[in-house]
Amino acid sequence: MHAITRPLTPAGRGQAGLGGQTFSQEEPMRHGAWSMLGAVGVLLLTSGCVAIEAGHEGVMVEQPFFFGHGGVDPAPSKTGRVWVAPTTKVIEVDVRPLQYSEHFDIISAENAPVSFDAFMIANVVEGRSPEIVGRYGTNWYQNNVKEAFRTFVREEVQKYPLFQLTTDPTTRTKLQDAIAREVQTKLIDKQNLPIRLNRVVVGSILPPKGVVEQTTQTIVQEQRKITMVEFQKAEEAREKAEKQRGIADRAYRESLGLTAPEFVDLRRIEVQKEIVQHSPSALTVIMGLERVGINMPPLASDR
Repeated sequence: MHAITRPLTPAGRGQAGLGGQTFSQEEPMRHGAWSMLGAVGVLLLTSGCVAIEAGHEGVMVEQPFFFGHGGVDPAPSKTGRVWVAPTTKVIEVDVRPLQYSEHFDIISAENAPVSFDAFMIANVVEGRSPEIVGRYGTNWYQNNVKEAFRTFVREEVQKYPLFQLTTDPTTRTKLQDAIAREVQTKLIDKQNLPIRLNRVVVGSILPPKGVVEQTTQTIVQEQRKITMVEFQKAEEAREKAEKQRGIADRAYRESLGLTAPEFVDLRRIEVQKEIVQHSPSALTVIMGLERVGINMPPLASDR
């Protein structure tokens, strides 16, 4: 029998394999290094540029694949172009004043229904957009402000009666100021929200159609009442003046020593005299016919 012998490779240089092939221990390490370099190259090639529009801030949300901690970058990106890694998400936050509207169908202090719209005009404070995204997300109004705003509006409107809400022009101003104070103190200041309140606006407050008609009738009746009061005052003043005139005429008659018929004749003559004086043309007054009120013009025109 013959023994089969194979040459052994030196230690540390290789390992015998099938068919006499040898494998180096450095091959796996080279393969891993090339894989890592390839991954880095892919990341560099896939990174891109993001444009931030005017009036917006870019919030960077980092989401690394392999190592490091993700999260919201506390420093926002301003208007312009920024380079970001493929593992970073960019959220644009509008920092301009925006209008948020709510519709209401509620009950007034008199249990009468009213309908109106209320508007809150606010904006995210510049430089604090990462804070609003980190705490409340992109829908910060829906998530943390909407229901509180609606509650403040309902509570203030329900303090007033229907007639005052719909007819007094100063009521809406009072409502707007009160609601704005509630939003500022009980919501923005208390929770340290990075929000700037610009203004609160309450639209026209209207009751249902039937209530509008009743209100109109009430206004008409009130106006009619005022008119009648003024008319009565005028009549009373006229009556008082007539009485005073009668008293003056009586005193005048008595001072002349005339009887009542004689005084009437005197007043008739005075009236006719006034007619002649103010007539645009000459008049002929036939004495004795004045009791029937006949005043004849000239029989022939002057030539």
